[in-house]
Amino acid sequence: MQYIKQLDSVRAIAVILVIISHWLPNQNILNRIPNGQIGVDIFFVLSGFLISKILLDSRDKARVQNVSTFTVLKNFYIRRSLRIFPIYYLTIIVVYLVAMYANTPIKDPFVYYATYTANFYFFEQQSWEVLLPHVWSLAVEEQYYLVWPWLVLLLNRKYVFPMILVFIAIGIGSQLLLSGFRMSRILTFTCFDAFGLGSLLAWGITYKKEKVFLYFKRLSVVAILVFFYFIYSATVKQWNVLSVRTTVSIITLWLISYIYIYHQTDKLKGAFILNNRILIFIGKISYGIYLYHNIIPSMITKKYIDVYFNPLLPDFFNVKYKMLLLIAENSILVIVISWLSFVLIEKQFLKLKNRFNYIPKNTPQ
Repeated sequence: MQYIKQLDSVRAIAVILVIISHWLPNQNILNRIPNGQIGVDIFFVLSGFLISKILLDSRDKARVQNVSTFTVLKNFYIRRSLRIFPIYYLTIIVVYLVAMYANTPIKDPFVYYATYTANFYFFEQQSWEVLLPHVWSLAVEEQYYLVWPWLVLLLNRKYVFPMILVFIAIGIGSQLLLSGFRMSRILTFTCFDAFGLGSLLAWGITYKKEKVFLYFKRLSVVAILVFFYFIYSATVKQWNVLSVRTTVSIITLWLISYIYIYHQTDKLKGAFILNNRILIFIGKISYGIYLYHNIIPSMITKKYIDVYFNPLLPDFFNVKYKMLLLIAENSILVIVISWLSFVLIEKQFLKLKNRFNYIPKNTPQ
C-alpha cells in the first residue's frame, strides 16, 4: 500500500495519549478521559486497516500472477517479524537481565513475554508488571496476526466481508458480556471490533472504491453521533451503550477514511496537525517510543538524572515545576533513544524486507 504520511501523525497522537496516561497521575485533568485505552485502540484500528489492505491486495495479485498462498503467507510473517521482533526481544531481554536492579518480577513470567501472551498473564494475575504493562497490546496484535492472514487469504472472496462483520460483532458482543470482569479489555477477542472496523475500511477501498465517498458521508453522520456519545460517557464515566473501544474505533475509522480520501488534496482540513513534521517524525519512531516509554523514566531518569543531575538545578525547577522538569527530561530521552533505535536497529532489519516481497519480483506477469 502507498505510504500516507498523515497516518504517521495519527500514530504520534496515539502514542502521546498512551504516554499521558502513564506519566501523569490518574487525578490529573488530562487523564479525565481514558487516554491509554484511546491510544491503544487507535493503533488497533490502524493496524487492522493497513494489514488488511496489504493482504487483500496481495491476495488478488497472487491469484492473477499464479503465486501460491503459502508464498504470500510466508513473506507476510517474515516481514512482520523483521518489523516487530528485533527491538521487542532486545527490550524484554534487557529488562530480564536487570530485573533485580529494576525491581521487576519479569523472570518468572518471562515465557509469556517471549511468546506474546502477556495479556493472558496479566488477566490471570489481575495486575500489571512494573516496566512492561503496555506489552499486552503487542501480544494482542501478534495473536491477531496468527489468525487474520489465513482467513483473508484462504477464504473465498465472497466470504471476506461477512467474516469482517463477524469479527466486529465478536468484539462488541464479548465486551458487553464481559463488562463486569476487570481487565477483560486486554483479552484478544474483545479487541476484534477495532481490528475489524479497520479491516472494513480496507475491504471497502479495495472492492467498493467507487462507493467510498458515499460510505464516508454516511460514516460521518454516525461518527458525529458517536463523538457526542463519547463526550457524554467520558463526562459521566459510564459507557452504557458502546464500550470505550468501540466508540473510539468508530471515530478513528472516520479519521482514517477522511485522511485516505483527502490526503492528496487541498481539501484536507487540520493539515497543520496531520502534516506536522514533528508529529510525522514521532509517528515514524512510535514503535520504539511505545516500547521504551515506561522503562526509561524508571531506569534512567529516576535512578540517575533525578539523583545526580536535578539536585544541581535551582529550586525553581525542583520544587515548583518538578513534574514538568521530569516530563521534559523523559520526553527528550525517549525520543532520542527511540530515534537511535530506529536508525541503528529497526531500519537495518527493515532493509531486509525487500528480499521478501508479498509477490516475488521474478514472478511472471
